[in-house]
Amino acid sequence: MARSEASSAAGCVMLMWPLACILESSPPFSGAHVSLLNILRVAALAMTFGLAPAFVHAQAWPSRPVHIVVPFPPGQGADTMMRLLAEKLPATLGQPVIVENKPGAGGSIGMEHVAKSAPDGYTVVMAGSGPTSISPTLQKLPYDTTKSFDPVTAVASVAQVFMVNPSFEAKNLREMIAYARAKPGVLNYGSSGQGTTQHLFVEHFASMAGIKLTHIPYKGAGPAMQDLLGGQIPFISDTVTAAIPQVKSGKVRAIAITSARRSKLLPDVPTLDEQGLKGYEAIGWIGILAPAGSPAAALDRLSAETQKVIDQPDMEKRMADLGLVPMEQTREKFRDFIRSEIQKWVKVIAAAGVKVE
Repeated sequence: MARSEASSAAGCVMLMWPLACILESSPPFSGAHVSLLNILRVAALAMTFGLAPAFVHAQAWPSRPVHIVVPFPPGQGADTMMRLLAEKLPATLGQPVIVENKPGAGGSIGMEHVAKSAPDGYTVVMAGSGPTSISPTLQKLPYDTTKSFDPVTAVASVAQVFMVNPSFEAKNLREMIAYARAKPGVLNYGSSGQGTTQHLFVEHFASMAGIKLTHIPYKGAGPAMQDLLGGQIPFISDTVTAAIPQVKSGKVRAIAITSARRSKLLPDVPTLDEQGLKGYEAIGWIGILAPAGSPAAALDRLSAETQKVIDQPDMEKRMADLGLVPMEQTREKFRDFIRSEIQKWVKVIAAAGVKVE
């Protein structure tokens, strides 16, 4: 008797299991034949479903849109950078790249979301120095930076500028240090909040200089800048992009930049290292992390394509406008960099006695 089309279709599944197909197409000589065929059918189905994840991972990546979660609100420099990548990456990846903002709790909400996402290479997070290397040393978080994520690529660094109100008597960093040593605890500085990079970069400076400063935390960088301009506080540290308009207008005096090298955007502002604090470097940075266990091939591809975008001629200016300096690191070097940053800030926080309520 001829078999139905449905039966033939079922037999096609057995192409992976030649013995089963041969037995099925042979005349049923005995009950033993039927039993063996049933066993092989069950085994074939079990193996097929058991190997399904391997088949999925074997597919060319990406076969659908890639999502970059930004753990901060839209409009910030890091968010803008991710949108630049999302604009250019589809040309080489062949799939859309979608930016999703999941802000809150200093970036930890978005980080936790990605840490708990499927490790398939389709959901990654824009990682910043705050929620990645600083916050975990200050408080218990629902993720472990070094265990919950795999590195994809470093993207860019951003330095900060030490600025003083023009009425402040210190004209440079050496004079500020001398002032603080002569009057311990008298010199106040503002920041965007307790445990932020603006707070810790100054504490790192104070620790290396051997001086005591008084920290005044604000609810955001904007209010701190306004009080600096108004003369209510004499000193703050803020990003290069925030500093440029105020420095160029003469409303503040820039006395140092926190990076190891001078910024092309403010070439006349010396580093702390140049001014006697040898080895001082404190930078904010952004990169991309994926859930731990994501396919290495997918992360390697995303890393390589991201670096190609960063190397495009027009990107240097667009990044410079955001105060960003490109970072080029292999995935392993990025992993090592994150670990070194965590170790660095653990020491700074311990030395300064910083705590977050």
